[in-house]
Order: sequence, then structure tokens, then C-alpha cells
Amino acid sequence: MGGGTRHDPCIWFSGFWSQGDGACFEAYLSYRKGAPCRIREYAPQGAELHRIADALQTAQRCNFYQLRADVRHRSHYNHEYGMAISVARYSASHQDMTADAEEAVIEALHDLARWLYHQLEREYDYLSSGETIAANDCTFTETGRRFG
Repeated sequence: MGGGTRHDPCIWFSGFWSQGDGACFEAYLSYRKGAPCRIREYAPQGAELHRIADALQTAQRCNFYQLRADVRHRSHYNHEYGMAISVARYSASHQDMTADAEEAVIEALHDLARWLYHQLEREYDYLSSGETIAANDCTFTETGRRFG
């Protein structure tokens, strides 16, 4: 980490049946060289994740890779609009960010929260499917308690 610090990831979610369910996170983001390539290596089939990384990369490129975003959970709801996102450009010459940069970064981070929620929902559906329960020889009482 080059003498710096790193915070543990903070992701909140609720799901999966009610209006207002979703995911949100806390993060501090700045430019990292090669990030879109690393994301493609990590998730080669993740087209939506690739699109989000590319959108963030485009915003950075237009601002000479000087954008930073601080994302904080600010609501008792756990969805993309429960995050406070502040975007700033850290330029030695005090240049303002491009007109569309803040909106582009915020939109990409909201998309990332939605992507996270969909991944969690898919995993929940898989783990609670009848096939998974049968494959693990799980049996339950009428009240939902596991036995056997």
C-alpha cells in the first residue's frame, strides 16, 4: 500500500422481495492505472462490470486522472440512493473538473451498487433453490426448522 492505509470494504444490502431493497457501499475511489484490465481479468464475463469500469476510466481520462470520490452510506435504506457521493478533482493548478464528470462518476457508482445487488440476488436464488437444498440433503419441518 506504499505507506498508505486501506479501509475494509463496507457493503450493505437488504433483499429480496420488498420495494426499497438494494445494495449500497462505502468507498474512497481514485484513479488506479490498469483498473479496467484488472477487472476484465477478474470477471471476464462481466459485461456490465466492464461498462462501469470503462465509464469511470473515461471520466478520469477527461480530467487527467485527478478525480476522487468519497462514498458514504447516509440512509437507513440500503440501495444506491442511500449513498452520499462527493466527487472532486485534485489538480495542482486547481482546475475544475469537466462539466459532466461528477454526474458520470455518481451514475457509474449507482450502477455499481445495482450490479452488487443483482450479484447478491443471484447468489441468494441459487442457495435457496430446491436443487441446492436437495443436493445438500437438507430437510425442514413445516415451520422452517432444519432437521435430519
